[in-house]
Amino acid sequence: MKILLALVMLADLSWQLELEHAWEVSRGNGVVVGVVDTGVNDDRPALAGAVLPGAEFPELGTGTRDRLGHGTDVAELVVGVAPEAKILPVKLNGNSVEANAAIRWAVDHGARVLNLSLGSSATGTFDESLRYAAEHDVVVVAAAGNAGTDTAVTAPANGFGVLAVSAVDGDGKFRPDVSVEGPEVALAAPGVEVTPDKRSGTSFSAAIVSGAAALVRAAHPDLTAPEVVDLLTSTAKDAGSPGRDPQYGHGIVDPARAVTAQPAHSSENSFLWWRSAAGALGVAGALAVFVRLRRKYRTDRKT
Repeated sequence: MKILLALVMLADLSWQLELEHAWEVSRGNGVVVGVVDTGVNDDRPALAGAVLPGAEFPELGTGTRDRLGHGTDVAELVVGVAPEAKILPVKLNGNSVEANAAIRWAVDHGARVLNLSLGSSATGTFDESLRYAAEHDVVVVAAAGNAGTDTAVTAPANGFGVLAVSAVDGDGKFRPDVSVEGPEVALAAPGVEVTPDKRSGTSFSAAIVSGAAALVRAAHPDLTAPEVVDLLTSTAKDAGSPGRDPQYGHGIVDPARAVTAQPAHSSENSFLWWRSAAGALGVAGALAVFVRLRRKYRTDRKT
């Protein structure tokens, strides 16, 4: 039954995002998406052959086995959008020291897109590893934060150079009962009842944007990370107030438009985005606070 629900979920997602049109151009072939989360189980049909050997931080002897299901749901959504992408699972068990080490490990092991469906209320928690990812031309996507638990966009989504993603429902409406809002929000994506057991949360909308980033990186392998970001944001479907707003950011991600649009290489916006990321991340946060993956698992909930 769960397999059937997963297939229905992915079919609904394909229809909502018009993925069939995007797949005519790109299916994310070979792009490695690092998933720093609760681990990833590869026993779901959509993940067959897609999961690479990963690591856990710190090592507790459990490997990347996912006992909570959160990271597996995230990975399934990534490949639901980019079916030929590869998932690099990085299981996070500890605090910000391990989180930064986990992100660096993912970058060093080939991640071209990094999905961070996790959060901390302490600003600067991830600055060191976000700077490292920026220096290595990695597109970083993060969950904006969940209503009821978070009151504003959390770290790492509020970091410079990070695509912070809010959640909309199947009708493309922002859901304040699911997602936080804030000036850092860059994109919105479906995040309401999008898993096989109908969980909701910005963890899952971030995963969808990570999949879209993988499609763009496969379609345009010569683009830099900030140019990929520019393409995703400039082709998003505007929603809410005209222009960028704190609920939808630049709009709802549109994978088909992103992979078919003509990219603007080395655009002024791209340069400014990259400069702000490299400069502002020069001061790394030193506080070691717990990354609440278990909290995210509980609050990425059924609605």
